[in-house]
Amino acid sequence: MITRVKSAGESILFSPATSEAKVLRLPFYDSFSLYRLTNFSSLPTFSMDFLSDGETYYYMDGSDAPILRINQLAGFKLTEETVLAYLNFYFCFVRLPEGEIIILKSPEEAAIIDLYDDERREEFGAIPTPCKIEEAKETGLINVTVPILYDSSPMEALISVTREGKVTTQPKRMLTMGRA
Repeated sequence: MITRVKSAGESILFSPATSEAKVLRLPFYDSFSLYRLTNFSSLPTFSMDFLSDGETYYYMDGSDAPILRINQLAGFKLTEETVLAYLNFYFCFVRLPEGEIIILKSPEEAAIIDLYDDERREEFGAIPTPCKIEEAKETGLINVTVPILYDSSPMEALISVTREGKVTTQPKRMLTMGRA
């Protein structure tokens, strides 16, 4: 992996002796996984994320372009069972104009969540309560109504995902910390 993603100028930064590579299978892709390359030789340490089939690596640059490209190439499986993992993944890696969006496990989590806690943000399999998932057969959309942290405010939102993986978020109402 290091050989495939580094340029000649990065040979000092990324070497097998100073770096670590991790891979995570994603339930909505057949042949692509999430790869993280971490450099431990610099302070602070830093990581770079890629989507890859093990041969070609697509750098996660903060836009949805690499994700949408892979969705076209990789046997994207968007179902009612995989949509939450996809949304957690999408919101973790795509910088949005409206700011951070984090799907909450429950509205109460908004009071304690740390936006910079990567371990929590990358818990792609987290299932929120309450959560409503509906597939609209006529439009091909999967609609998810779920509690989110929307630009630091707890909200209930309707999140729609197209068959191609495009995501739109519509905040519906503010949530109180005590109940949904």
